[in-house]
This record gives sequence, structure tokens and C-alpha cells, in this order.
Amino acid sequence: MGSVIDYIECPNCKDEETHIEYWYKTGEEYAFCDKCGYSRKAFIKNRDKKLTELTDEDWDVSEIKNPYGVFRASSKDNPGILLGTLETEKDLEELKSKILGGEEITTESGLFVDSFIVSRFIDGEIIETVLI
Repeated sequence: MGSVIDYIECPNCKDEETHIEYWYKTGEEYAFCDKCGYSRKAFIKNRDKKLTELTDEDWDVSEIKNPYGVFRASSKDNPGILLGTLETEKDLEELKSKILGGEEITTESGLFVDSFIVSRFIDGEIIETVLI
């Protein structure tokens, strides 16, 4: 399956490097701003059907227009960075509690966090807070 990756202006914080990936054979897309946490996705839920048979119910479509923020977590043992949208302050507090308690925050890789940074779009500015 092929995709096109591009950058758009974030509709929330206006950052011009918001990542968007579009899968041209299926019409699926994912947009994510790593500065403020804005995200938009449109994915097919039911892959048993042909594209021409899909209805609105076969799609998972969502948009987080005004997120609380975005987190970036990394580990010395893993070369990647885990990014995610924080929809609410409660989401941040729950994640912070897990990380500071030494819990894994991914089910796939068992990432233990050595670095944890939160970015928020507040009053027209991106504010970064280093928690670890």
C-alpha cells in the first residue's frame, strides 16, 4: 500500500510542519502536530469489504481540534520516541503518574521512560515542560 507524506499548517497552533500521511489507494489519512497535539484520522474499520462497498459506518473518523497538549517520551534503551496527544489535563496526570511510578507506558515495546516532555499551545505560544 502506498502513501504520500506531506506537511500542512496546523489548524490549532498554525505550525507549518504538521505531519499528514495519506494512503492514496484507500483514502485513509492521519494528521498530527507534534507541537500542540492536534490530530485527525480517517481509517477503515472493516477491511473485509471492497472499497466500493464501504459505508460511513465502516470508517473510524475523529479529530482532536483543541487538545490539552502533546507528550514526547523516550528511553535510552529504545532509539524511537513515543508521541501522543493529551486531550485533557486528566490524561496528563494519569500518564505522569504511570511514568513517575516506573510503569511501562506502551504495551508493545515496554518502554520505560528516561525523558518525558509536554508541549502545550497557550495564548498563541508553544510552551514546553520537561518533566524528566
